[in-house]
Parts: sequence; C-alpha cells; structure tokens
Amino acid sequence: MAEQPKTAKRDFLIEIEKHSQKLWEQHKVFEVDAPTIEEHANIATIHEKHPKFLSTTAYPYMNGRMHLGHGFTMSKVEFATGYHRLQGRRALFPLGWHCTGMPIRACADKLSREMEMFGKDFVIPEEPEEDPEIERLNLMEEAKNVDPTKIVAKKSKVAAKNTGLKYQFQIMEQIGVPRQDIHMFADPLHWLTYFPPISTSDVKSIGYKIDFRRSFITTDANPFYDAFIRWQLNKLKALDKVKFGERYTIYSPKDGQPCMDHDRQSGEGVGPQDYTCIKLKVLEFAPEAKAALAGNKEIEGKQIFMVAATL
Repeated sequence: MAEQPKTAKRDFLIEIEKHSQKLWEQHKVFEVDAPTIEEHANIATIHEKHPKFLSTTAYPYMNGRMHLGHGFTMSKVEFATGYHRLQGRRALFPLGWHCTGMPIRACADKLSREMEMFGKDFVIPEEPEEDPEIERLNLMEEAKNVDPTKIVAKKSKVAAKNTGLKYQFQIMEQIGVPRQDIHMFADPLHWLTYFPPISTSDVKSIGYKIDFRRSFITTDANPFYDAFIRWQLNKLKALDKVKFGERYTIYSPKDGQPCMDHDRQSGEGVGPQDYTCIKLKVLEFAPEAKAALAGNKEIEGKQIFMVAATL
C-alpha cells in the first residue's frame, strides 16, 4: 500500500471545502433578495416577518493583489453575516472594489516613465556588482554598533511596507503580472479590469458569504456608482450637511489637487510642517531697487514687508 503524503489530511479538508463552495454557488445560497409582494404585501409588518441584516467592509483597493489584512478585515463581516443568517434573517454581504484616488494613477505614471527609460520590455542595463569584501566589511562595522541586550525595531511602519524593489515594473512582476503584460498597466483604466476579477476569485476561494451580483467598482468608469455618489453628495449639500472648510494638506502641483498620505508614490508619512516667519518692514529701498520698482502701481503707497529666510 502506497504511503499517503504528509499533506493528506489537509488535502482532504480542502477537497471538502471546494465541494461545499461549488454547491453554494450552484444553489446561490448567498444571493439575498428583498421579499416580493407575493411573499409579503403588508409593509407595516414586513420587517417583523422578514428580519434583515446588511453589512459590508471598506472596499479593497485595486492597485494590486489582496493580502492577509484584507482577509482579516472581511472576516468580521463574514462571521456577523453567518450569525444573523443562522438567526433567520436575510443577511446580505455585498462587496465593491475601490479604484478611486491617486495610487493607481501614480503607479501607471511610474510605469510610463520606466517604459521611456527601459523600453516596453523593461530591460535594465547591467550594473557592476559590489565588491563582496567591501560588503563584508560594511556588515562588520554595523555589527559593532549593535547592543545585544536591547531589542530595537529595525524598521518603521512606513519602512516595513517598502518592498526593497526599485522600479514599479519589478513590483508588478512580484505580484504575478507577466513581464510581457506589464506595459498595459501604464493605462490606469487597465487596473480596473485586471485586479477585480482576480480579487473576486480569491475571495470566493476563502468561502465568504458575499452576493457577487451586487459587486461593483468605484470611479466614473462605473456610471451607476458615479451617479449614486453624485446624488448622495448633492442630497447632503441640499440638506446643508456638506460645508466648505479649510485645512492644511500636502498638495501635488503636478496633479493639481491635494495628495493624501496613501495617494503618494513616495513620501508616505510626511505631513504639513509649521513654520514661524518673521516679517521685516522695509524702511528704505536701495537706489537700485527703488529705480527698478519706480512706477509699479501694485506697491505704490503701500507698506512693504519681507520675510527673513535662509536656504
């Protein structure tokens, strides 16, 4: 008798899992609809007769494959949905895919620049390797400064998220995009059609109780979602719930709009900085400056101040 592989128990459980998931999909057990008129015509008692539960989670952002953090976040809604389903409620768990914002655009722009540098196939000229002896001496020097009695975090949160890869096309390869297909991601709209189907497949493989008939992407590439958001904000503004305000923010001159922390291709964690400026009143201009400013109507008759600064 042939010896079973060490993963036999795991493989058996996975087989049961896949069989169950196939049955769920065939019988559409997670597709939840509101009661029809035939089922219940009395709107006054409909919630008592047909109790419901609706929940979702923050839409995963589609600038790459999903990761363990997404699974952990969605598990909370998954458990709640299952609990309320067992309680007899019509439990609906819809899920959308977040494609709004600048991260996708920033990655697409980086790929465009890299194509200008390396071509469509992203061929990097070879660089000379560092001398192994120099690298060994550098490591020995670093080791001298380490206190073995202390545990010190080697990376900040921002640094820990750094892949160590220099170029965007290398990151795309790392998450499974074939090299010959990477050039297509220079078009931001390509991300919207590439990653959502992969993420849908990944979520289904976990077995979450999601009604994928109601899945969608954000941005005006989806006219239905775009119309809903416009209606929502216009409605809130009409109710005087949306007001104009001001706050300090990081601004992108290239994109012509504020650039939030996770929207940047670099500089995550950088915030607005406060400066104290000292104004100095101009009591008298030098003869050369006076001649240059003569006839300037904008400053004529006004007090002039300059800010003391160094570079």
